[in-house]
Amino acid sequence: MKHPISILILASALAGCGQSDPNAGSAAGASGNAAPSGRQLFSPCAVCHAVKEGDAARVGPNLYGIVGRQAGADPAFAYSKAMRESGVVWTEDNLDAFIENPQMFIRGNRMGYAGERNAEKRAAIIDYLKTLKPAAD
Repeated sequence: MKHPISILILASALAGCGQSDPNAGSAAGASGNAAPSGRQLFSPCAVCHAVKEGDAARVGPNLYGIVGRQAGADPAFAYSKAMRESGVVWTEDNLDAFIENPQMFIRGNRMGYAGERNAEKRAAIIDYLKTLKPAAD
């Protein structure tokens, strides 16, 4: 194995993606007051996904402008065959289903993420993803 430390770091990051504090969505969450924002919930995913226009892809594709985009269509990222050939457009409903269980929604994709089972957290993440677009849209 050429880079065992970097693989260990990546595996740790992927294991935590979307796995925030189990109390974070409750009134007794980390701040003690409000549920975390979609941006906060997305922060573990930022290890693999850039979100600023023009930033290079990381382990996963840049998610700037993801809502409404064809799955597997960013030429700057080497998607799996399953993702490229899925025919999926990233609507809010499709994002919700994918974030809940990526491997069931598009079988054979390479995203190493188990999914977010909490519907409120998924909705908050999607609300954040919807902000990743030019101000004029």
